[in-house]
Amino acid sequence: MSYTDRLQPFVSERPLPISGLSGNKKAMMNDPLSLKLSPGAIDMAKLLALLAMVIDHANTIFLSPSRPELFAFGRMAFPLFALIWALNLHRQPSRLQARANRLWLWSFITQPVFWLAFREIHYGYALNILFVFAGVTQLFAWAYRYQQRGVAAGTVLLCLLVWPLNFASYGPQGIILTLSLAVLFSPELQRWRALSLTGAVVALLMLNGMYRVAQQPLDTLTYYILPTLVLPFAGLYLAARLRPEGSPRFLPRQFFYYAYAGHLLIYGVLLTILEKA
Repeated sequence: MSYTDRLQPFVSERPLPISGLSGNKKAMMNDPLSLKLSPGAIDMAKLLALLAMVIDHANTIFLSPSRPELFAFGRMAFPLFALIWALNLHRQPSRLQARANRLWLWSFITQPVFWLAFREIHYGYALNILFVFAGVTQLFAWAYRYQQRGVAAGTVLLCLLVWPLNFASYGPQGIILTLSLAVLFSPELQRWRALSLTGAVVALLMLNGMYRVAQQPLDTLTYYILPTLVLPFAGLYLAARLRPEGSPRFLPRQFFYYAYAGHLLIYGVLLTILEKA
């Protein structure tokens, strides 16, 4: 069976598969990744992740000292975005390169306003989070077109991205998380499911503050590790409850790109005004 044929269940307009949500107990017993998340629930999850990101960025940029509870809430954003991105990645594999191109375009469009908003916090060569998704999507696009040579080229690309992503966008942990989730939800890579699930869990554990455990174990567990592990799945559960099976999409296409770049632009301008006041 061809790659495209095996991907047909993901290409249809039926709700996308996701683990741990709603409904079908028999499906959950047979395959924990086979349960359904409606298009409306996916949009709701994006909205919740966006809200967490906007609050987290405001906390980081404008509050001194930053509030730990707002920081903890913000740990939901990246893993939840990564889950939704991974669910959608393997639909219509012939369009993988088009999706990678769009992510690269918005990565570079967003970078100047990312610098503007975070100029007091991150180095000028720190890259925004869209480069993580662009890099991993590019790996899969090359793998689809060039097979093993594409995987090798994509791996080199991700290695080159690790250093500039390390300062503001989770570095190797973020790449491992997105790559593991992409493999986990791929219908062609099911034999790697156990390994990819392990990689995703380890990446989640390492994503925020693991280096602080020895010095501040309670704070690290409370504000870094537990929110990273729990809040993304709580967000998915809430999204599924608010938008049950059959709910249509309600967000415009490419809404996240405009919201991501737009809120950074607004924050950058506000920061400039406050500095001059």
